[in-house]
Amino acid sequence: MSEQEGTTFLQWRERVHDEAGERPQMRLLMMVAAAVVMAGIVVGTIVLMLS
Repeated sequence: MSEQEGTTFLQWRERVHDEAGERPQMRLLMMVAAAVVMAGIVVGTIVLMLS
């Protein structure tokens, strides 16, 4: 696959930043979702260690 056929990483990154900038509520939702997942992993690990 040649350089012209695909999307470069820089183009992809710029597109992601543009879309995130257009929808700040989506960015906030993703940050909250990531925090919830991390909290679930930590709580699950603690529960497994105590049992």
